[in-house]
Amino acid sequence: MVRVFCDFDGTVAAEDVGNQLFRQFVGEEKAVEIVQQYLDGEATARQCLKRECDAVESLTREEFDKFIDQFTLDSHFLSFFEFCRSKEIPVIILSDGLDAYVGRVLANNGLSQLQFFANHVEFVRDGSKTKLIPSFPYTDSECEKCGNCKRNHMLTLSGDDDILVYVGDGISDRCPVKYADIVFAKKDLIKHCQQQNISYFEFHHFGDVQQRLEGILQKKRIKKRREAVMARREVFMQG
Repeated sequence: MVRVFCDFDGTVAAEDVGNQLFRQFVGEEKAVEIVQQYLDGEATARQCLKRECDAVESLTREEFDKFIDQFTLDSHFLSFFEFCRSKEIPVIILSDGLDAYVGRVLANNGLSQLQFFANHVEFVRDGSKTKLIPSFPYTDSECEKCGNCKRNHMLTLSGDDDILVYVGDGISDRCPVKYADIVFAKKDLIKHCQQQNISYFEFHHFGDVQQRLEGILQKKRIKKRREAVMARREVFMQG
């Protein structure tokens, strides 16, 4: 079976929702400073998200939802999702952002049924303020790079005979592409794939992904990526 796993911010969602959220409610200068520490390797993804949430002075769920409601999906994603459903190909979203906005954007587009995994956030009253309190239910005990371990989801939700497809664009996608048989990359992820000698298909929107995947599915036999198979096997042997 072919299984598709997709990043959310800047991939399924037309924009980086988390980035815009914190720029709006933390202030652009401070938000950029926090993210830069993560990009420079001075903070883990969990530390980055905690610092971003801590820097939000107060934000109610109602204010949060109103802001999130302006964001849209990749204009070709709904068509892509319907295509996959017609072929009985599962699509799962893996995000290192917050579940509250991932779920909200999907629901706004009639995709409440689409399975996703993300970091959790609670809106907690603190006197006259409402604070954002993140938690990380999907961490990996031996790796602190990401809050939500995308690799683990891919491996636990697939079998030995499955073909794993990954679609992404950024830093949180660097790990999971190592374990994918077919990679669709754009923006910063392209450079990473080139540096790590990971074969990929460049895409600009999900129309590109659908067109390429249609061609792949027409083949009598879809080849697994040898390096990905070996990487998956190594994880299970360590476990």
